[in-house]
Amino acid sequence: MKIRKIDRLADAVKFYQDIMECDEDIISLDFSNASFIRNNYLSILGLALELQKKDGKEIKIIPPLATTVKNSIKRIGFLSRFSDDSIGIDNNNTMVKYTHIPLENYDQALAEFYMYFKQQLERKVQNLSPELSNKIIQKIFELFSNVFRHSESELGLFCSGQFYPSNDKFYFTIVDGGITIKNNVNKYFKNKFNKKKTLGDKIFGTKKFENKSGLEAIKWSMEEKHSTTGEGGLGLSLLRDLILKSNGVLDIVSNDGYYFIRNNEVGGNILSSSFDGTIISIGLDTDINKYFYLVGEKNED
Repeated sequence: MKIRKIDRLADAVKFYQDIMECDEDIISLDFSNASFIRNNYLSILGLALELQKKDGKEIKIIPPLATTVKNSIKRIGFLSRFSDDSIGIDNNNTMVKYTHIPLENYDQALAEFYMYFKQQLERKVQNLSPELSNKIIQKIFELFSNVFRHSESELGLFCSGQFYPSNDKFYFTIVDGGITIKNNVNKYFKNKFNKKKTLGDKIFGTKKFENKSGLEAIKWSMEEKHSTTGEGGLGLSLLRDLILKSNGVLDIVSNDGYYFIRNNEVGGNILSSSFDGTIISIGLDTDINKYFYLVGEKNED
C-alpha cells in the first residue's frame, strides 16, 4: 500500500479503510515516496494497524526516502511503534507523540499522557487567557476520558499531533474504535422513549422510535450537560466557540456522521460509508497577535 501524502482527514480515513480491507497476512505501508504526512492523522492509521495486529496480521513499514518526512514521523514515534526504527528526539517540542493507551489498566498511562499533552499545548498555544486555557485543557482531558467511559473499545485511545508555525495551528487528533456517538445517543433516547410509552402504545404500536442520524447525534452530544450516562458528554461548546472565533478547525467523524468547523463556518453531512469508531480532530489557532479570553474576564491587554 503506497502512501505518498496525507494532508486531509479524508486522506487518512481512506487509508484507514484500505488497511482494514486488506486480507493479506502481511500489511505493508510504503511511505518511500511520501512528500508530506500530517502527523496528527497518524493516530487514525495506527488504530487500523492495531486492529489488524490484533487479528494476527504482520505489519511492515517502508520509511520515507525524503529525510524531512522520515525524521518527522520518527520524532512523533510512529515508525518505532511499527518497525525496528528508533524513536527520534523532538528537540523543539513541536509534537504530540503518537500515543496508544489500551482500555485495560489505563488510569496511570492516561494521567501521564494528560500532563505531557498539557505541557505541549501550553508551549505552543499562548494566545489564551490563563482561565480560558485551563478550561480548554480540562475539556480536552474530558475528550480523552470519554474514550474510556463511553467507547467500550478494548484498544482504547489513540492520539497524535503537531504544531505547524507556517499556518499558526496546533493540530491533534483523538481516535477510538469503539461504540459510536450515534449508537450511544440512540440507545439513550430509545430507553427514554420506551419508559414513556403507555400500555396502549405497547399493545397497538402507535408510537415508534425514530433514530437520530450520525450528524444529529454528534450535534446533540456537543452541547454542555448532554450525556448518555450522566457523567458528561462531549461538551464541546466552549471549544466550538473558541474555534469559531479564532478561525480554528474541528472535524468529528463517528459512524455515518461528519461534523466540521472551518473558515469560521459550521457544517456537516451523512457519510456514504460508516466509520466504526470516533475521530475528533482539532486545530487550535496559535497566532500570538490575537488574544482570547472568557466572557466576563477583564481583558488586561
